[in-house]
Amino acid sequence: MSDALPFKILQPSSLVEELIEYMVKQLPYFTISEEFVEILAVKKNENQHSSAFCVYMTNECPSNFYFLPENSQKGSSKIDIGIYKGANLFFTIEAKVLPTPKDSKRKEHEYVFGKGGGIERFREEDHGVDNRNNLLSECGMIAYVKSQDFNHWFSTINQWVLDASWPENEKLQIVSFDKIARLKSNHLRKGGSQVILHHFWVDVS
Repeated sequence: MSDALPFKILQPSSLVEELIEYMVKQLPYFTISEEFVEILAVKKNENQHSSAFCVYMTNECPSNFYFLPENSQKGSSKIDIGIYKGANLFFTIEAKVLPTPKDSKRKEHEYVFGKGGGIERFREEDHGVDNRNNLLSECGMIAYVKSQDFNHWFSTINQWVLDASWPENEKLQIVSFDKIARLKSNHLRKGGSQVILHHFWVDVS
């Protein structure tokens, strides 16, 4: 008989803490991993970066967390990465390339708002739900940084938050800038609840 605790008695906040600790430990080595080199050998778009990330992160933590690309959310919406403990989706991550790839249909500020807007999708409650459509209190964003440094994107993205006419307190706050960048932000969702976003930026240039 399994001695695993039922998910309902696990504390989601402690699972998120464990996940973040794991990501902080492993992400600095992502770009030198076999998964990064092999999976991105030909295609280097956002989806391929996320596939490499999911395979790498899952391979490094057998039987602990499972990272699933293109996870379903509300309606027909999909989020770039869903993270599971057993069968339970407890954390979701939206991925973006910085700078936004040039395309007539895409806007440079889509990390924050507009069509495909990363943070905006969490605010609108299209993203950031579990498999029963319950809102998750903490979620994530990952940026694959192809040019400029972390300080540049910190200033630029916080300007986009203001350009979106969102409150000043929704600007990103630095946790640490090292081999990877870690930031945190808090946003008001349309239903009135708050969502905390953990931001992870990785230099893939």
